[in-house]
Amino acid sequence: MAKKVGILAQYHARRGSAAVAALVSLSLLICLGTALARLMKIEADATQNFHEGIAAQCIAEAGLRRAIVVLYNNGNPHGLVETIQRPPFVGQYRLSTSAEGGLLRLRSVGNVGGAIRTTSVLVRLTPGAADEPSPELTILSWNN
Repeated sequence: MAKKVGILAQYHARRGSAAVAALVSLSLLICLGTALARLMKIEADATQNFHEGIAAQCIAEAGLRRAIVVLYNNGNPHGLVETIQRPPFVGQYRLSTSAEGGLLRLRSVGNVGGAIRTTSVLVRLTPGAADEPSPELTILSWNN
């Protein structure tokens, strides 16, 4: 067979190099797309966790406010559990009480999704006068 010369010889020497370059470029684009998709998933999860944490904190604080109202009305909030549904979040708080000297510690644990937040308040209850059946309630500290 005769040897090819000129432009045809150069064409035959580089045959397939464009396909290889296209495959390499396509592989790089697929890797880059996969990395960006994973990064977006991580960011979405972090945002969801942040929102659930804020919602859990708000629900825990709502539980403490509810406990203060129950105490003011001469009730005992120990063991009070309530589920709060505010789309897109559904959460729950649990209240517990403990005596610390002459003071009362109220602790509320808020739970939304996977987030759990605890808030506590230290109060002093002073019995009301004979003409005032409600006790005097003084909040000494509020801890988040």
